[in-house]
Amino acid sequence: MLDELISQSLRDFQSDCLNFCEHHYPTIHNRGMNESHLGKALARRIVHSYDKLNIDAFLHQLDESPALKQPVFRVDAPDHQIYIVAHRLISANLACRKGIVKDMHWTLDHIDTTSEKEKRVILVADHWIDRSSASKSVPSWWLGHQPIHQADFAAQGVRLLEAEHSLAGDIELECALTGGLNRIFHPFHRQRDGLPLYKYLLLTATYPL
Repeated sequence: MLDELISQSLRDFQSDCLNFCEHHYPTIHNRGMNESHLGKALARRIVHSYDKLNIDAFLHQLDESPALKQPVFRVDAPDHQIYIVAHRLISANLACRKGIVKDMHWTLDHIDTTSEKEKRVILVADHWIDRSSASKSVPSWWLGHQPIHQADFAAQGVRLLEAEHSLAGDIELECALTGGLNRIFHPFHRQRDGLPLYKYLLLTATYPL
């Protein structure tokens, strides 16, 4: 049930991104979505998914830390705990990629180990692909392989490149955590033909704990 609820929440979250875009599009287009907005919005979407099942769920913010540039959120339900780690992938350089793994490591160190609830941690980020080689390798790095829609990226002028490493490999190396489900969504669509705007990436990775 938990994994299906998360999957449905992520699908529904694309609509939230579109609604947010209507009010903040210039900011999103230039820099990506603010981490606090991104993390809290996804957490609220998950709470809403529980509400539709008549299950009480509550949103908490973990204590802020100087080591983090953004808050980490936790959704508590009677049988589940879900941690949401949001990261703004403004740049695709090595420092930003290491920052995501560092945030994951911090979160794992602050998991509520006293609870026997079934737990998940969700990484969420967004990125506008630019002309840099690092940016063009983000899909490969996030998924561990090129996306199946690689030809559609190319049709919109985005020539994807292979990444030397993968997010899953980096997390396994630094956090000793495996079994993640990594996904890329494209919530924005072009006005002229309604096709997904492949240049904008909504990136998620869900790990069982």
